[in-house]
Amino acid sequence: MNHNPPMKQRILSFCCFLVYLGLVGLPLILAATTHLANRPWLDELSSAMAMLAFNIILLEFLTSGKIAWLSKWMGVNWILQIHQLFSRTAILLLISHPFLYSLPNHPNYAPGPPSESYLGMNGSALMTGLLGLITLGILIGLAITRTKSKTSYESWRASHVIMALIIASAGLHHTLSAGRYAQEKWMMHYWQIAFGVALLTFLWVYVMQPLIQKLQPYQVSSLKQVAYNIWELTIHSQNPSTHLPYHAGQFTWLKLKSPRPLYENPFSISSAPTPSSNALSFLIKDLGDFTHQVTELKTGDLIYISSAYGNFGQANNDDSPLVMIAGGVGIAPMISLLREMIATQRTVVRAIHLIYGNRIESQIIDLSTMVDLKAFKNLTITPIISEPTSDWEGLVGVLDQITLKKALEKTNSFSGSTKYLVCGAAEMIDGVEYALEALSIRTSQIDSEKFQYDFTQRTVRIRNSLIGWALGTMALIVSAIYFSKT
Repeated sequence: MNHNPPMKQRILSFCCFLVYLGLVGLPLILAATTHLANRPWLDELSSAMAMLAFNIILLEFLTSGKIAWLSKWMGVNWILQIHQLFSRTAILLLISHPFLYSLPNHPNYAPGPPSESYLGMNGSALMTGLLGLITLGILIGLAITRTKSKTSYESWRASHVIMALIIASAGLHHTLSAGRYAQEKWMMHYWQIAFGVALLTFLWVYVMQPLIQKLQPYQVSSLKQVAYNIWELTIHSQNPSTHLPYHAGQFTWLKLKSPRPLYENPFSISSAPTPSSNALSFLIKDLGDFTHQVTELKTGDLIYISSAYGNFGQANNDDSPLVMIAGGVGIAPMISLLREMIATQRTVVRAIHLIYGNRIESQIIDLSTMVDLKAFKNLTITPIISEPTSDWEGLVGVLDQITLKKALEKTNSFSGSTKYLVCGAAEMIDGVEYALEALSIRTSQIDSEKFQYDFTQRTVRIRNSLIGWALGTMALIVSAIYFSKT
């Protein structure tokens, strides 16, 4: 989320955060225009909290990280942290919501919508409300514990999608049946439109995109092993006039042999975009079921790709010193960025220090086979091994504060103008960011992207995210209280 210039990006992030909170609070603004008779303020507060929570749930479809233009604009970090943190806000508001009501339920002998004297909780509305709340709790619980569970990614994602649809559908029924303000024309239309947008987002990701991908398949051009357990996959479009528009540093989702929506994994692109090429390259480590299937691909096998996502490294294109810190196949977007520099500048004079960490020496990719290193006039490459052999003469250790300090001292990379790009596993990124911050590197100098967030980590970035979430949640609660008293 932090790019150059940092102040501009922070302002953009803050403004988008305010826009997000404004969208969440939009139902309260619409409800305030209905001029319904007042109810006890606790009942109004309960309704306000329920409206905010349901609106967050519908917005979760947009902040899932699968909308390419949004991830390119704001970055994957911003989008996914909004998605993951405010889902907790939604369940907090929903759990509180039913316990605040003070009015009795609507009597059986007086059918009709809820009023200032009675609630409108009929049997079906009660059931859908409970269904939505319980399912939301299960969904969030499974999402938080996913990295520790042995559930396959495809199974988890399928259950996540199904539960999200159940929550949204049950929430809509509960809102339209039991919500007092939802009986009003404009409020009813708002919820119908918001649900429709969420449903269209789902259909775009899981129905329309696979259909489009089926019409625009790619083929395997080559597959070769470039290091121990690491493979370079190159694909090209079957249609010479079709190519993926992307920037160096971005990633895409790969599907093997079939455009089925759930069976895909994200991989950073290691090639650089050129107007005349419709080929894409990736570096893939054989770690699990999906990646092992990649190693078994044959020339001509079909591959399906999504749009390009993220904005990693996009604002680091000035002449300030650049430090790239890669763990394992996290080297892929770094190679893409280096290749793009050569394509656009031919001779690169910018000071660049590439710190490349691996477990063993045989996992180190020979970068000279992928990048014309002679085109760089001020490039330093520092490989680091955590499990060295007796013949290893380079740096030893993991990418922690001690090891990174030794590496950075080689080029004196501690100035306030230096930019740091970090890519690797989520745990590695957290550890490197913590180490850099301990070395007095500002968070605004660090650029990284990841899909999983351990909010127990004590990095400045995580702390700032949690503070922003807490303040945003408090602002929504204050708006609900203000609504209930007006």
